[in-house]
Amino acid sequence: MVSKKNGLVLTVIGIITILFTVGYITSCTRPIQEFPYSCNYVVCNNGGLCDSGKCKCPVGYEGKDCSVRTVDKFLGYWKVRATNIGSDTAHLVGKDTVYTVQLKNSAAQTSFFINNFNNNINYSNVLCQLDSVNKNDFSIDTTMIQNMYYDHYRIRGGYGFIAKTDSISAIVFIRSLNSTVNWQNDTFKIQMVRL
Repeated sequence: MVSKKNGLVLTVIGIITILFTVGYITSCTRPIQEFPYSCNYVVCNNGGLCDSGKCKCPVGYEGKDCSVRTVDKFLGYWKVRATNIGSDTAHLVGKDTVYTVQLKNSAAQTSFFINNFNNNINYSNVLCQLDSVNKNDFSIDTTMIQNMYYDHYRIRGGYGFIAKTDSISAIVFIRSLNSTVNWQNDTFKIQMVRL
């Protein structure tokens, strides 16, 4: 009886060994197309890393292989409608200003410049920095404190996002000297459409 049990145990172990061996050999010889999450033959540019068959791109790049610069979708000429949504001077709330800006490359892959901000040629190269988490979001940098003394107008910061490639929305905070020579703070809602 013991020898029959030993024989049965050895037979079961043998069958299991054969099944695992066959499964292992066939899994190693399958064509690469049967592994959809493989990183074989996946090339990720600009420092991108492959994860489960897809490129994970660093900030500043996107696309299937990380070859598209994120800021490129922002560049060009845009029609701006700036609406005052908050002001120390109540009668300015709700007023619109319409003008054209140019968004252009900066030296970094994760930022761009706004030229002609508020229809003022002195406010060119206003820096916008892409968000490191959501590539469609950006922050608007402050202008130098010297601007406040030079022309009494200062961008205190802001943020925005791009929807697809044809519209941008932003909120911008401004401090300026008003007509009564008092400092005032204004908040503008910016809507931009590509020209």
